[in-house]
Amino acid sequence: LHVIADLWEDTSMPIYTLLVDPAPNLVSLTLRTDGKDVTNGILPPIFAGEMPSLKELTLEHFTIWPTTYFHNLTSLSLSDQAFSRPTTLGFLDFLQNSPMLEKLAL
Repeated sequence: LHVIADLWEDTSMPIYTLLVDPAPNLVSLTLRTDGKDVTNGILPPIFAGEMPSLKELTLEHFTIWPTTYFHNLTSLSLSDQAFSRPTTLGFLDFLQNSPMLEKLAL
């Protein structure tokens, strides 16, 4: 699933509000945005936190996400991280809890 949020036509609500149901078969997720609907870099709740098959993740502008997300990743790409960032310790904890991570692009 590849979402380019700044192309979303309905400006009354961000597209993320539609990503509510669990996604047990989701393998790859890209969330790109121009940052206008991002608050303090926080990724809103998506897919009820249930994405057990997710292996590849690309986030643009999002710097903070629930700690229960994204533990089975093999590839992570983070770009346009202009908002608040996790602490170094917090990010290292995330990496430690991502033992299958093979590719990291910052």
